[in-house]
Amino acid sequence: MNSLTRPGGLEITKKAFDICNLPKSAKVLDIGCSYGDTSAYLKSEYDFCVTGIDKSDEVVSEAKEKHPDINFMVGDGQEIDFSSRSFDCVLMECVLSLMQNPIESIHEAFCVLKEGGYLIIHDLYMPHPSGEDIEALKQIRKPKTDDEDKRSCGEELRFACTVNGALILNDIGDALEDLGLEVILFEDRKPDLGSFAASMIFNGCNDDFCGMKQGNSKISYFLLIAKKEKK
Repeated sequence: MNSLTRPGGLEITKKAFDICNLPKSAKVLDIGCSYGDTSAYLKSEYDFCVTGIDKSDEVVSEAKEKHPDINFMVGDGQEIDFSSRSFDCVLMECVLSLMQNPIESIHEAFCVLKEGGYLIIHDLYMPHPSGEDIEALKQIRKPKTDDEDKRSCGEELRFACTVNGALILNDIGDALEDLGLEVILFEDRKPDLGSFAASMIFNGCNDDFCGMKQGNSKISYFLLIAKKEKK
């Protein structure tokens, strides 16, 4: 299996890490590492000390088999089980939009980042969400009543930022600012999305991503790099 079935391939990964200019042996946390191909690239290309986490036991097992020299483990980006200030960089490649609570994931990343460390995110987003998109987001966030779900005490943790598979970045930007994560690069990468969808269709893909994402002009792709401020 190849985990690099995402827009931008390794080119977007290389651009981000070249900008961050981390030293050899820097500690990198790859959240949603899938089968470990990006983690392996970071180790071979930059000599980083990489840890990859993914929620799937099966995926992590295969990543370990493919890349036995890298530390892979089952883990959740919304509940990162590492000590505070453990990593020089946290990487989220096309995974934040899959989180039920992206804001919590950013908080968790902040906690495990060292001062001066970097958060790298690239993912699907809506650059110009409509009023209907914003209203849809409000409905997604609306807590269930006790009659609908007796376990509603945990509902406050559900803070969606995604509509139709793409992030709406308003609250994410506010969270970065509130935490003291300075955005040093934000780049729209829509050509990556078009190229990726075209290549997938050429290779016989017929799933929702290839169809909906290519045909939905409201959806684009972004690269974001934020730096944790030193106190």
